[in-house]
Amino acid sequence: MKVVIISYFFPPCATGAATVMYNLCKYLPKTSFDVITTERELAIYLGTYDREYKLDCRTIRLPVSTSTMFARFKFFVLAVFAGFSLIKKGRIDCVFAVYPYFTDLVAGYVLHRLTGKPFVIYMHDLYSEVRKNARAYKAWLFLERRILSSASTVLVMNEKYVKHYLKRGIDNLTIFPPSINLSETEYCESSVTSKDENEGKLKIVFTGSVYKAHEDAVLAFLEAVKTVEGVQVLFATPNKGLTNNLKYLLKEVNIGFLPKKKCIKLQRSADVLFLPLSSNSPYPEEVEVAFPCKLLEYLAAGKPVLAVVPEGSFVESFIREHEVGIAISELSIEKIIEAIEELKDEEKRRRYGGNALETAEFFDAKTQSKRLLSILKSIIARYQ
Repeated sequence: MKVVIISYFFPPCATGAATVMYNLCKYLPKTSFDVITTERELAIYLGTYDREYKLDCRTIRLPVSTSTMFARFKFFVLAVFAGFSLIKKGRIDCVFAVYPYFTDLVAGYVLHRLTGKPFVIYMHDLYSEVRKNARAYKAWLFLERRILSSASTVLVMNEKYVKHYLKRGIDNLTIFPPSINLSETEYCESSVTSKDENEGKLKIVFTGSVYKAHEDAVLAFLEAVKTVEGVQVLFATPNKGLTNNLKYLLKEVNIGFLPKKKCIKLQRSADVLFLPLSSNSPYPEEVEVAFPCKLLEYLAAGKPVLAVVPEGSFVESFIREHEVGIAISELSIEKIIEAIEELKDEEKRRRYGGNALETAEFFDAKTQSKRLLSILKSIIARYQ
C-alpha cells in the first residue's frame, strides 16, 4: 500500500496544521506514504521554523515559500503534476488530502478525477476564508460539497463535524480524532526553572498562535489577570499575524515563538494551561466544532486547562466531561477571575492534571496510526 499525502503545512513548520500532520504521520510505516508539501522556507516566512521538528519520510517539497494567493495556486498546479507523476509510475494506491487548506483539497480531487485512485480527506478544521465575499462563499460551498461527496471517506475529528456536514447532505464521514505523540522522551523532560521573583506564583501558560478565532477570549483573560494577585502569565506566541492591540497587551508576557521541545517543556513547567476560543468569532461554526491540537498537548503535559470558549462548543463539553480543567462559556472577566482563584488550589490542580494524563492515552499516535492504516487498506482493497 502506498498513499500520497498533500499537505501545504508540514514539519519543520511548527504551526497547528503541521503539528497535526506530524502526529498523524509519526508512526505510519515510512514506506507507506509520500508527502507533497511546501519548501522549508514557508516556516521561516511564518516565523514557525523548527529545525529539530522533522520526520524521516519521503517528502517532495515544491518551490512554494509563502501563503499568498499566487503561492497557493502555484502549489495546486505543481502538486497535481507531482502527484500525477507518482501515480503514473505505479507507486500510489490512494490520494490523501489535508483540509481546510483549499489547495490541498482541490489538488487531491483533481488527482482523483484524473487517475481514478481512491480519495480520502482528512478534516482537521472547517474552512470559511472565502466568506468575506458572499458570492465566492456560495460558489465554494457548492464546490466543497461536490469534492467532499466524491471522497471514499472524510475523516472528521468529532461528532459535531458529523452533524455539521449531515445538514449539508454529506454522509461519507468517519470520526477520526486527532492524535498526540506520547513516546518522545526528549519532549517529556521536566523543565527546570531558575528561582526568581515569580517563584510561588500561579504560572499560567499559553503556547501557539493567536488568530481572530482566539482574540476576544485572550483579551478578556488578559484583563482578568491584571486584577489577580500571585499570578505569572507567559505566552509563547509568534508575533507575525498579531493585531497591534494584541501586540501591545502581550508585550510584557509574550516570549515569542518557541521550538517544539522548548514549547512542551514550558507547558510542563506551568501550573495551568490557557486555551482560548472567541465567542464572537467571524467563523462561529469553526469555533463550535474545533478540536485544537493544542488541547492534546496540554493533556499530555498533565496540567489543568483553563478554557474560555463559546457555550455549546466541543472544547467546553470535552473539558467538563473528562474533568481536565475549567471551561468558562462566556466572555466574563469575573468568571475568569473566579476560575483562576479556584485553580490556586493545589489539590484541584493535581486532580485535573491526573485526569488529563489519563485522557491523553485515548489519543496516542501509535494507536491512531494503526487505525488509519486499517481504514486506508480497506478503502484501497475495494478499488482493486
